[in-house]
Amino acid sequence: MIKIELSKIPSQPGVYIFKDKNQRPLYIGKAKNLRKRIAFYLRSDSLKLKELLEVAEYLEIIETKNEAEAIFKESDLIKRFNPPFNQLLRDDTNYFYIIFTKHQFPKIIITHQPHNFNFYKIFGPFSEGSSLRQFLKIIRSKLPFCNCLESHFRECLNYQLGLCYGYCCTRNFKVTEKEKMEYYKNLEMIEKILNGNFTQLKSEILEKMESLIKKDQIYEAQKLQNVYLAIKKIEEEVQILKPDSFYIENTRRKVLLELKEKLNLVDFPKIIEVYDISHLFGNFRVGISVSFFDGFYNPQKLRKFKIKTVLKPDDARMIYEVLKRRFSHDEWELPNLILIDGGKIQFKYAKQALEEKDLDKKIGLISFAKPSRKIFYDLNKKPINLEEFSLPTQNFIKLIDLKAHQIVLKYHRRLREK
Repeated sequence: MIKIELSKIPSQPGVYIFKDKNQRPLYIGKAKNLRKRIAFYLRSDSLKLKELLEVAEYLEIIETKNEAEAIFKESDLIKRFNPPFNQLLRDDTNYFYIIFTKHQFPKIIITHQPHNFNFYKIFGPFSEGSSLRQFLKIIRSKLPFCNCLESHFRECLNYQLGLCYGYCCTRNFKVTEKEKMEYYKNLEMIEKILNGNFTQLKSEILEKMESLIKKDQIYEAQKLQNVYLAIKKIEEEVQILKPDSFYIENTRRKVLLELKEKLNLVDFPKIIEVYDISHLFGNFRVGISVSFFDGFYNPQKLRKFKIKTVLKPDDARMIYEVLKRRFSHDEWELPNLILIDGGKIQFKYAKQALEEKDLDKKIGLISFAKPSRKIFYDLNKKPINLEEFSLPTQNFIKLIDLKAHQIVLKYHRRLREK
């Protein structure tokens, strides 16, 4: 196993590269605090991380000035070297890219599939979609740009919010040469920000300001000063790094282990399905099944059901119908644990559905009663108070229940609107 002296690793933002004996990158990551991140790796019980530490023989550290620079440096290195352990943790289709399209006023888009667009500039791959969106949101508040792929007759909401110029996506709008140049200058600055070169960009702006002042073009210099201050603000505000995949994986694994132990589950809850019901006084009756794999939401396994046999407001019997129909599909992979949104009555009917399919001994079942914060897991035993679980596990239970609730409400509303 690789030997690492933590005292020699700086407590600064940056990129770290684990390498094999031939100095080839095995894994490339980023961190707000390099020393804390490597220390976490050394004490982690993640199987993938242990495997990495066993085969790695070198660790290279690259310090950066800030977190923004770290994320773009990491992206550039992953693209250049394509390390095997980065691929083990994340499929290519899950990476994010920022593209500049070939429209008259180029659009800036975040996408998984850049090949679906006609673009002239691409940045990526990036591992954190939510981080990228937050990053672009900060930039856009200072340097407006457009992301409307289709033009429209009315000015869009982004224009009203000051996030785009309006003329960039409004149909039949007569655009002046000055407006074009204003938009293209913003794109040019955004490109430099995405390259992480804040220092060079600020230096260029200061030089242009000095030149304008010498020519007595005070108004233009003042406009550039506002841009300069905006760039500085972006640099200060950007806090876009999240714990990397190893950290998240390790935390979720501990949560799932705690669920297995406290609920006396037969199997490790690798696949969890969450069920919820929605209706309006018995009308527009729907149910959904939301799936989580290794603790992470799996959108490909979302199942939607229109309730057919229960005509009155009765959530428990609706749960029973949904589960009966779900387990009539032998081709669908079975979960290790089912969570029902509801209390003891919902648990009882769900249990009956499992027993009728001889699945009650194979699949764990719990019901989460939100008002009382109790977990029902056995009709012959007292429910477990949510507070008896660790805080990460409490949050996980609330999170997956909330996810199902949000999706079923959305599905229900769509049916009502139709």
